[in-house]
Amino acid sequence: MRIVVTGVSGLIGSALATELGIQGHEVIGVSRSPSAGSVGWEEVTATLMNDVDAVVNLAGETIAGRWTSQKKRRITRSRLEAAESVSNAIRDSDRPPSVLIQASASGYYGSRGNEVLDERSSPGSGFLADLCREWEATAETVRTVNTRLVLARFSVVLAAEGGALAPLKTLTSVGLGGPLGRGRQWWSWISLHDTVRSLFHLLETDISGPVNVSSETPVQQRDFSKTLSKVLRRPCLVPTPEIALKAVLGEMGQTLLLDSTRLRPSVLTTSGFKFEEGDLESALRRIFNT
Repeated sequence: MRIVVTGVSGLIGSALATELGIQGHEVIGVSRSPSAGSVGWEEVTATLMNDVDAVVNLAGETIAGRWTSQKKRRITRSRLEAAESVSNAIRDSDRPPSVLIQASASGYYGSRGNEVLDERSSPGSGFLADLCREWEATAETVRTVNTRLVLARFSVVLAAEGGALAPLKTLTSVGLGGPLGRGRQWWSWISLHDTVRSLFHLLETDISGPVNVSSETPVQQRDFSKTLSKVLRRPCLVPTPEIALKAVLGEMGQTLLLDSTRLRPSVLTTSGFKFEEGDLESALRRIFNT
């Protein structure tokens, strides 16, 4: 297949593009700073879409960092503009690609305590929930040309370099990897390895609509901390008070670290997808080679 991957320099995009190449597919990467083998956003046109089989849109500014009003505008604009550019190019093409996988996030559901959330669950409230709804809606225009639309709601993606795990490893390594707040909030997670495998599955099957890209085994944050400390052979003693996280990190700290999202990947599992790294400790040991 000939596949466009936007956000190709990001954590998921770079891993996906590498594996697609290994499997013999042709990848056209899209980046704000294109290098060899990739193109700039000005080339995302109907003409480009005429000659590709699939598109995976992963573009968007990182959500890490304090959420000032300016940061929120950049996060929102980067996602909506990318989704609009991609969906408009597909809609206007003479030979539209068969599938668009549009990135979204588990933030769609908001903070829901112990509630188990599958793809039929209602949206939540808050900045990320509102953004995800708008993000997904922007891509809906591709349905008018019968391009299959998949809305990939990514949970926390675990990888050795980049993503959420890198700062958590640093804190744990210096003995500060204890529970965040009370530690009872649910963290849904998936390894980068299974993330890439799930994207292949979504490209190759007839799945459409929202898909929770998450392992079958979410854990409470205190258990995540204990497991990471065990794998890194460091103590898990010092909790971080909720008030301190909010004071230092503001709304971002509340949403990403203290909110509770307990996902069930019903669409993936019922379609026959098998996780290879569904156990947190085993996944972390493979990631850190311990």
